[in-house]
Amino acid sequence: MKKFLVVATTVVAGLAVGLSQAEEGKDKGKGKGGDPAKRAEAMIKTLDKDGNGTLSKEEFAAGPMAAKAKEKGADIDKLFAARDTNKDGQLDKAELAAPPKGKGDGKGKGKGKGKGKGE
Repeated sequence: MKKFLVVATTVVAGLAVGLSQAEEGKDKGKGKGGDPAKRAEAMIKTLDKDGNGTLSKEEFAAGPMAAKAKEKGADIDKLFAARDTNKDGQLDKAELAAPPKGKGDGKGKGKGKGKGKGE
């Protein structure tokens, strides 16, 4: 019964965040999913059970970001640690909105196969 409640809570929280993001992101035009700061704010609003304005590891694990990571076989502890840049055990709006460590700035400046010298 506990497992069912945890799964049901996770699904409901994920749907609530998804619906909130869809409604808020209709006219943003900032790429897939809208403004990261607004998504982070909606996520905290939905998942912050103790009302402190941040997400603990347990609150984060109940959300859609963690659920998607679990589907891909990711370690939630590592995902949380990568986002918890100030290492306080809580994720705030800025930490949730920022790309996790190791994901780069999204501007394609990394090493890869592109058209450059000698190609």
